[in-house]
Amino acid sequence: MTLDRSPPTLKFQIEQSIEAGTKFCSLFYETYDKTRHKIGKMYHEAAQLVWEGNGVQGKESIEKYLQDLPGCFHIVDWFDCQPILPQFTNGNESILVAVGGTVKFDNHTLKAFVQNFTLTNVEGVWKIVSDALRLRPP
Repeated sequence: MTLDRSPPTLKFQIEQSIEAGTKFCSLFYETYDKTRHKIGKMYHEAAQLVWEGNGVQGKESIEKYLQDLPGCFHIVDWFDCQPILPQFTNGNESILVAVGGTVKFDNHTLKAFVQNFTLTNVEGVWKIVSDALRLRPP
């Protein structure tokens, strides 16, 4: 018996990205809103964050930056997940997740947000390698 070592089909990659992205969105915003002290576990060691134009490099620095933000509650209105073809990621299994919705920070008015993530599969666990967020009035 021979194993099929052909690359996954694009259809399979799309289905996998939708499944992983759906689970990721639920887990990320629940963690961010309720147990932010655990958010660092979701980031790759060499991750990059751009939060409203402020750049932060590395998992520990990102964790500290996010911990210093006020408490909040997100409502996700939409998200989209797409595979990134391996030829563009040095063969690493990666997906792009785009998210939009509203967020309410403690003692601040409601804001619309758009957030884009690049996730890569590290030993069976999806890790954030890039995270970019912008806020706008609703």
